[in-house]
Amino acid sequence: MLPYQMIAGGKFAISVSGGVTSQVNVECISQNPPDFIIARAITGWGEANDAQSIEWWWEKSMSQGTAKGLLQSSAAANAPAVTAAFVSSNGISTYDTANPPTFAGLATTAITGTAGTFVVTMANTGSIQVGDWVRLYNTTGELQIAGYSFQVTAVTANTSITLGYMASGGITFAADATAGTVLKYIPSRFYPRWGYIANISRASQAVVSFTGKNDYTPGEFISLRIPNEFGSGAWSSINNKAARVLSVTNSSTVSSITLDLDTSGIASAFSFPTSAVAAAGVSPAVVVPSSSGVVPDSGSATIAQQPPGTNLRDAFDNRNTRIIQFGPGLFDISSFGGNDGDIWMWQAFKYDDYKVSTV
Repeated sequence: MLPYQMIAGGKFAISVSGGVTSQVNVECISQNPPDFIIARAITGWGEANDAQSIEWWWEKSMSQGTAKGLLQSSAAANAPAVTAAFVSSNGISTYDTANPPTFAGLATTAITGTAGTFVVTMANTGSIQVGDWVRLYNTTGELQIAGYSFQVTAVTANTSITLGYMASGGITFAADATAGTVLKYIPSRFYPRWGYIANISRASQAVVSFTGKNDYTPGEFISLRIPNEFGSGAWSSINNKAARVLSVTNSSTVSSITLDLDTSGIASAFSFPTSAVAAAGVSPAVVVPSSSGVVPDSGSATIAQQPPGTNLRDAFDNRNTRIIQFGPGLFDISSFGGNDGDIWMWQAFKYDDYKVSTV
């Protein structure tokens, strides 16, 4: 019997844009945390004329985010020199999404949202990556978005992050924020979840835009929570109103649902309260799950399944899982940078419970 057992493994490709590598998250389907994790380059191992990292490993006695590994130098032949390496941050981490790590708040000196761009200026972007969720608070001059959560669509390291889903909603504010705090967090995966509203269209079938990707499903019933301060009170007619989801959109910059709800008669466009109004205290506008519905045929309201199927299996569904994160610190090493599309293999192991023998 071996002193360990492999509990998970697979392959992943790294994505490099502008010289910056995106972090890679893989699911480790195990109830127990791994004790040893190793990753090896498949396409890069022994590659000529290309200095890069070729192996990284982490053991449970090491700090989260660190890793030890090997770097290979550039050489004309397929036998480059190999040296040992260590990264102290943005290396290998493992966590359960039901109990994720916490992050320190980071300062912003400006949030430009008046033109719908929603770019957050930051001298230190920390470990924030594309796809991460962040919460904004103390947003001076733009308090109507304080406490809101957003998904990140672009990062310029130690310069800015872009909140593209909010921008796609088309909402503009009277003034930009001049200060604030950005808090990265990892959301729980209990389903169904509620979402922050970025905008609602006035149409025979209303389109609700969100500040990040949503996990609603066609046929499901949702309920709207629209405080009186939004849209100058014109949207109070649909507050607490339930509606059926007709279709769902989740692209790289747009997240929305189309509802079987007519909002064309509402007098004024959906809008956020002013910063001054929000300073007195305003609840956010959100969509919450209401009830399960019959699963429709794709793109229509016609029932597809016989007997009809339902969307939700229970009052909640625990979709939390264990994540292994391979951070950009493994690949963004000076003179040993990774290449877009490089393929890596990974394995996670659990030690067997052997006891130390004494004589």
